[in-house]
Amino acid sequence: MKTKQIIDTLQEYNDWRRARGKWDVDAFNAGESLFDTISAHEIGLALDCAIERLQTLEKERDEARHIASYWRNMAGNFAISKRDHEFPWEEGTE
Repeated sequence: MKTKQIIDTLQEYNDWRRARGKWDVDAFNAGESLFDTISAHEIGLALDCAIERLQTLEKERDEARHIASYWRNMAGNFAISKRDHEFPWEEGTE
């Protein structure tokens, strides 16, 4: 499932769940339902894909942080202070 499909499906479900936009109270009173256009199975698939995508992105982020720290430490061997090159995730740490 493409990222845009995941986002669209989950946004539509969330709008329906919160009775927003086209899923407001009037739509509810008219008997309209999200499940007329999308199945619970499709929502579940979108959730599964989103979870998998987030887990992949978290792993990639951690690997990138490791590589960035490695190269910063290598640069430290050339008299560059670590304090001069603090990464955003390290701010406020000593």
